[in-house]
Amino acid sequence: MNGSRSPARVAAGSVLAGACLVAVAMAVPRGEGSTFPAPRSVLQSVPQAPSPSRGTLPVVAEHRYRIAAKIRPLVLFWIGRDNVGGARIRWRRGDQDARGYDLLIGSDPARAPRHVNRWGFILEEAHPGGATVVGVMKQSNEESLDEAKSHVAGEARGGVVFKMIQATVDQAKSVANVTIATLPRDYSYRELGPLIEVLSKEPAPPKVRTTPVPPGGRIGLVTGIAELLHDAVESVKRTGKAPGKKSVAYAYYEKQYDVTRASSAIETNVTYGGVAYPKLLKSDFDVRARGESWVESFTVIFGIDGRMAEVPVFVTYQPRWWFKVEMVLDEREVF
Repeated sequence: MNGSRSPARVAAGSVLAGACLVAVAMAVPRGEGSTFPAPRSVLQSVPQAPSPSRGTLPVVAEHRYRIAAKIRPLVLFWIGRDNVGGARIRWRRGDQDARGYDLLIGSDPARAPRHVNRWGFILEEAHPGGATVVGVMKQSNEESLDEAKSHVAGEARGGVVFKMIQATVDQAKSVANVTIATLPRDYSYRELGPLIEVLSKEPAPPKVRTTPVPPGGRIGLVTGIAELLHDAVESVKRTGKAPGKKSVAYAYYEKQYDVTRASSAIETNVTYGGVAYPKLLKSDFDVRARGESWVESFTVIFGIDGRMAEVPVFVTYQPRWWFKVEMVLDEREVF
């Protein structure tokens, strides 16, 4: 990451640091007997927004992940702790090639040091007639370890800020209704439903943000990464080699973005989360807002063949120089 965090960067970083850490997992897993849908860049009309926590499409698959966190109190070394939270990814499918994904990720205050509570949720659904995106996140823009500690202490005394974004997307624009509320108590990712009820009753009207969708743009970050994951696996199957660089665009909140698969490499006979894998693909991704100099980067390691094709088994993301998050496939995680 480069430079200071502008307001636009804070808006994007809030998503990436929470929910969108696992947006990288949004490829339809193999073994379902279906083909990957064509990119939906041309949409005609926009349906009514789904229920923010339930969506409108049936859930057809689910994977769960264990979260580890590392901090760097000094530049020279990291201190880490495993099993501080979890992630859940659900794949959705409906009639007429309708597709959707929702993901929930965060620290669990019952397990995390200092009872740290940082989390996010995102839902994307694409229907033949249009698309909807819903994001719920806890606002957290700490720039230093000391600032993070101070915020955790302050949250214990009340006054916690949450944000909910409900957007409709067509071929021309993304229209987002944004609710920001300071609540008297904290909510964990296990309280997503009750939190959404509170935010939906917020008396202040939501702010509306309209952003043009870039030509050929995708629905959102989730859909864009899904396409890049699928493209990478198909490239390896076709050529036997790791794929090259590729980007797709999307609009979110007040900005247009590009998500780029910057580089890839094939890994053989590796172990993640205590599970041995004969062959995986490692891809480095960058997300950049157009007109901004900063870059958010993360790495995804995912399957190539069989039932694990396009399914991430390990993800790492470092949103701050002093903070790193790792996500490993672990179906024992409970939500």
